[in-house]
Amino acid sequence: MPSFTMELHKVLESDPTIESDILGSYEIYDEAHRPVLNRKIKNHFWNREIGMETVSMFRLALKRKLDEIMPLYNQQYEISAIKFNQLETVRVNNSNTTNGTTATTSESTNNSTSDAKSRAVASQFPQVMLEENRDYATSAQDNTSLTAAQAAANDTSTTNQDGTANSVTSGFQGNAALMILQYRQSLVNVDMMIIEELEKIFMLVWTNGDAFTGNPWTGYGYYPYN
Repeated sequence: MPSFTMELHKVLESDPTIESDILGSYEIYDEAHRPVLNRKIKNHFWNREIGMETVSMFRLALKRKLDEIMPLYNQQYEISAIKFNQLETVRVNNSNTTNGTTATTSESTNNSTSDAKSRAVASQFPQVMLEENRDYATSAQDNTSLTAAQAAANDTSTTNQDGTANSVTSGFQGNAALMILQYRQSLVNVDMMIIEELEKIFMLVWTNGDAFTGNPWTGYGYYPYN
């Protein structure tokens, strides 16, 4: 039973708009996580007394506190959502891009000349070799030939080269067990960090066991004998 103010579940029953106007509107990194966080907040403070004299003052305090702390904790949520290999301390990405054009031109020229002379002689009498102008041959034939050849060739080729090569080098250096321990120590519960921030707007004392309706005071600043 409450001793000084009202418990949270009584506040939510008396003013259901807190659910939509405050718990449903504060800034959060992912709307899918809002119901999860709101459930934890309500369950944690369900039977706790609010630290304000009136419900309207509690509404203002709750809204102000969430507006002040959520920008920071949204960044904490984003950092906690990053997925990585806890045993990877080295990661090197190498990227090599090749863009180029190669042009090859070749030219060749070939000139050739050949000169040939020949004589065919048939002699019946006298059977001696011919000398100078002494024509004793029965028949004779002289052949002369001149051959000239020329050739030229041009060759041009172009080659384009485009390509990208990627390589990744990864691993870790150090003691694997120590790295796991350090990772575990770095883990944070962002939901509980927010709940701890909200502790300030609730009563920080334990109940004395007296019934709220049995107290002569019905709230801060009220005394029935005044």
